[in-house]
Amino acid sequence: MEGGDIIMVQYPDLSSLSNSSGISGLLQLPNSGYPYYWLLILSGIWLIIVLTFYFTEKDKTGKSNILSDMSVACLAIIMLSVVGTILKIVTIDIMIYILVFSMLVIGIWFFSGRD
Repeated sequence: MEGGDIIMVQYPDLSSLSNSSGISGLLQLPNSGYPYYWLLILSGIWLIIVLTFYFTEKDKTGKSNILSDMSVACLAIIMLSVVGTILKIVTIDIMIYILVFSMLVIGIWFFSGRD
């Protein structure tokens, strides 16, 4: 940057939406400004599901298996991300990250010793 040039970034706003884009166009808007927005949202949902299952089972039975709770949450997040990909809210890159992580967790749970 010579001479103090300022680089301005134009982020899309609601005026860039057309009337035909609908709710899916509105939900795609965060992807243009921050591509990992829906990954963070899905990660938060995954964490909420895991902790809810873990502490519910811990309260009911006195013991819990965090790995099985993580696997169940991974299945739920895979379903949510597939729906998001169909609606073009979740990008293919994010879907691949979610699939790799989920298959890794489910594989570890599947091949780990049972209680």
